[in-house]
Amino acid sequence: MNLTPNEVLIISLVALIALGPKQLPEVARKAANGLAQLRKMSAQLKSEVNTAVDEVVEQSHVEELRRQTSASPQQPDDDNRSRGSAARLPSRKPSGIIWPSCEPE
Repeated sequence: MNLTPNEVLIISLVALIALGPKQLPEVARKAANGLAQLRKMSAQLKSEVNTAVDEVVEQSHVEELRRQTSASPQQPDDDNRSRGSAARLPSRKPSGIIWPSCEPE
């Protein structure tokens, strides 16, 4: 929401008339504190939602990797067969992390 300077002036004048010069600073302080608290809670909620979504996505990836590895055992391709046992990876459960290939180019 963008307010023009004229709109801010009109809102300020209405607030001054409605609240009076004694109450206006106190009300403005309370409103600012309320907005700061609202922003803080909004950021915290966003962080919690992002964390929950990331956990679900990670779990989904782990389940997909497990499903793929249990459905069809990976057959070494011709390139890996020519290298012998050095190209084979140790068998262990997938960690959910996909590591980049370490093969020379």
